[in-house]
Amino acid sequence: MLVDAHAHCDRYGDRTDQAIAQMNHYRILTLGVAMDIPSYQRTVELAARSPYLKATFGIHPWEARTYCDRLSELDPYLRRTPLIGEAGLDFFWVEDQTTFPCQRKVFEHQCQWAARTGKIMNLHTKGAETDVLQAIRELRLKSPIIHWYSGPLGLIDQFLSCGCYFTVGVETLVSEEARQIARAIPLERLLLETDNPGGYEWLTRIVGMC
Repeated sequence: MLVDAHAHCDRYGDRTDQAIAQMNHYRILTLGVAMDIPSYQRTVELAARSPYLKATFGIHPWEARTYCDRLSELDPYLRRTPLIGEAGLDFFWVEDQTTFPCQRKVFEHQCQWAARTGKIMNLHTKGAETDVLQAIRELRLKSPIIHWYSGPLGLIDQFLSCGCYFTVGVETLVSEEARQIARAIPLERLLLETDNPGGYEWLTRIVGMC
């Protein structure tokens, strides 16, 4: 069995049938992460079509502002989901710093749920690696998955000491720096991910990859 530890299955559009067929044919255990409530609901619908697709709920930092004052609405989904993700912080791709307090508030709410329930988190850390590491340490989060880790190299051992797993994804196909990061992570802590359907296309500009 193959494992895809991070995919946005609700975003396949007219390629959805093809993606589901591939999961079933190749037995690809896929963690279908969410960006927000609607994307989770769509992933739950798709998971009914494949025993290999596991729908997981989280609020992506890019969507945090929408839910900043609606945290109680997240609780039924956080209670139901087997893992929490995609969650985290993004201080790199998000240039509007006025969103950062909302990012922190929504992230902390999800982390508190993970700490209480022992659920694994699938974490976005871009530009906020030390902040996320601090949260993992303080709350003693269980075996978090650090999604598409792109550095810094110097923090890898600290994440490992907290029990973290990593994905480095398809960037290893085009980046020597990403390959260096992958080599620095013990194989038993390294997971595969596609970040489909957009990851490969974003890196290569080749459209049509599932």
